[in-house]
Amino acid sequence: MLKDNGPMMLSKGLLSIVSTAYILGFFVAGPLTNFLPILPINTGTAYLYALGFFLTFAGLLSLLGPVRKLAAFSAFITVALSVLVLLKAAFDTNPMSQRIHEVAVLFPGAWPFLFFIQMNVQKIRQRYFKIFAWGFFALCVFSIFQSIFAQSLPISLFTLRGDNPFPVGDGTVLRPTGLVGDPIIFSSVLVFASAYFFAYWLENHRSRFLLALICSLVANYLTYTRASIVLVIPVLISVWLFHNRFHIRHKIVALVVVIAGVAAGQYVLLYGQDLIIIQRLMNTDTWSVASTLVHIRQIRDSQAAIVAHPLAGVGLGSQGDFVGPQNVLVTDGAWWRLLLEFGIPLSAFLILSIFTIVIVIAKYALSPGSQHSPDRPLAIATVSFHAFIIPASFINSAIFGHIAFVLYWTALGLCVAGADDASSPKSPLRSRSAILQCA
Repeated sequence: MLKDNGPMMLSKGLLSIVSTAYILGFFVAGPLTNFLPILPINTGTAYLYALGFFLTFAGLLSLLGPVRKLAAFSAFITVALSVLVLLKAAFDTNPMSQRIHEVAVLFPGAWPFLFFIQMNVQKIRQRYFKIFAWGFFALCVFSIFQSIFAQSLPISLFTLRGDNPFPVGDGTVLRPTGLVGDPIIFSSVLVFASAYFFAYWLENHRSRFLLALICSLVANYLTYTRASIVLVIPVLISVWLFHNRFHIRHKIVALVVVIAGVAAGQYVLLYGQDLIIIQRLMNTDTWSVASTLVHIRQIRDSQAAIVAHPLAGVGLGSQGDFVGPQNVLVTDGAWWRLLLEFGIPLSAFLILSIFTIVIVIAKYALSPGSQHSPDRPLAIATVSFHAFIIPASFINSAIFGHIAFVLYWTALGLCVAGADDASSPKSPLRSRSAILQCA
């Protein structure tokens, strides 16, 4: 049975239902947007952000009571960063509408983190993990379906409302989106799904996770997204190394796999030039050349702007598609966008703060105490996912896509909760500091 929590005694049943509905929303937001267009903004986004605000409120309430060590540290970092970002938004000189828009994108996506870091009931976390598994698998199967029947599907089953199909090659092949966003955002979710399924397969040795892993890799390939197809390899290697706790023999095997992979890649590049993905990797088709040239121009422009405004950047709300092509410096490249909007000092503080939390989660995943823990696969997948985020964010902004963004912060929060459980299983605060708790 679940106990109430917080000074206002929020309903235990309501908190459980809302948090579960929030995670389900990662996978149904697209269909909600396309088939229930009742709002001027995307219905799926409104659904997620409405539930996210409620969970944020619940998380803030619970911070008024005793909180476990790692959750308290993570909450302090989140609140401190939020205050600094709000202050910067208040003093920046960009149009107020653009600053408000940026805050409205970042905060509702990240703040539910304050709720999930305090979710110390393993049974409820396991329910979330099952939703992740089935949701990711459904997305993979649906995207393969999209790719097979791309030419005959109605637009509402292929792209989000307001988007056009994304062609590749000679323009006759369409890239699936899973109704998550554009193919780049969708491919980032698929990379996380691959890490998740691989971690679960290594930890549990169940064939259904291997089947789901294969489906996620096929779906990722069909997006024809260069960054995700290449970088899923180091992500999976990282998952394998974390699972085996980086023993020396496993490091050697990983090195051999990398060398063999490079050799195989060279062979495929040489003899597979008719394949669409090879043409994209080698920049020999029109779409890839145009995309690469845009990336190069944006990176050069952003570097010049960062050098000119190193401390404060060019201001919050100055980047992204919503600003307009005549004003924006980058629409792709999360690192460049971060530096341009926040400046170097605030960006460095933000990145160091997040990676401090990631390092703690990594130590938990490597600790003997995490052996056979149901939280360990998600911890391994989340930490390994950074093998994609770090390099990919130089050339795309997939992590800022709505679904990818809320998924990242939710997974990070649940990993913090799992690590806290492992580090203080007998803490007297344990029965008092969670949002939901077993009686």
